[in-house]
Amino acid sequence: MKKYLGIIAVFLLFVSCQSYRKTTSSSLRYEIENLIVNKSPCFGTCPMYKLEITKEGKAYLDARNFLKNDLKGKYTARLSSAQLQNLATELNRLDFPDLKDRYGDNRVTDLPATDLEIRYNGNNTKKIYDYGNQGSPALAKFYAYVDSLVYAQQWQKAE
Repeated sequence: MKKYLGIIAVFLLFVSCQSYRKTTSSSLRYEIENLIVNKSPCFGTCPMYKLEITKEGKAYLDARNFLKNDLKGKYTARLSSAQLQNLATELNRLDFPDLKDRYGDNRVTDLPATDLEIRYNGNNTKKIYDYGNQGSPALAKFYAYVDSLVYAQQWQKAE
């Protein structure tokens, strides 16, 4: 019995260490060149913005309406290297090339939508249209992460 408990303990330690392992840039499957996130309106107060992020960390925001930080207009910022790495990690976790191109039921008329455009590995582009922002649990989590990036930046008014 002691022998089995020892084996189980080693197995649990191995599994728990696997889940906390950090993703390194060499283990990223897709090299993200550019990301565009376009959040469209609903009949309520859904945040509306267009965000573009380059692989160099430059961010461009067209804040249209209902952002929590009350921004409206065009802004620029620079993501930190940690934010850029986390963004690439989150996109790689999505395995986005295998996701559908369209999600949602357009017969419901008051939901927001998100358009994603991901340019990666040179000349590849993946576009996803998600009406209702619930295409998959992983996508919903990714949208929340992108929103957190929008609110975490020190935006500078663009001219």
